[in-house]
Amino acid sequence: MMLNKFGQLLEEKRRQAELTVQELASISGISADRIEAFENGSGELPNFDTCYRIGQAISSRSGQMFVLQDLWQALRTDKLEGTPTTELYFVH
Repeated sequence: MMLNKFGQLLEEKRRQAELTVQELASISGISADRIEAFENGSGELPNFDTCYRIGQAISSRSGQMFVLQDLWQALRTDKLEGTPTTELYFVH
């Protein structure tokens, strides 16, 4: 399960652009099921190409600036926060 900063931001940007999930899917070439999974925080994290296609589709429809950059930053945050940390044990 992925963290949901990316999904929350994606849904927010999509709604600001007044796009339905189906419309965004049609414009971006990404399936509606995948877009819904991203927004719900389930499934695999998108790669850069997928993020780019979604960001460009929202920007082209809405004129919003920096959609791709914002989505990519949220995705990077999710990936970093989802990385398991290794505990270090020091033996004296």
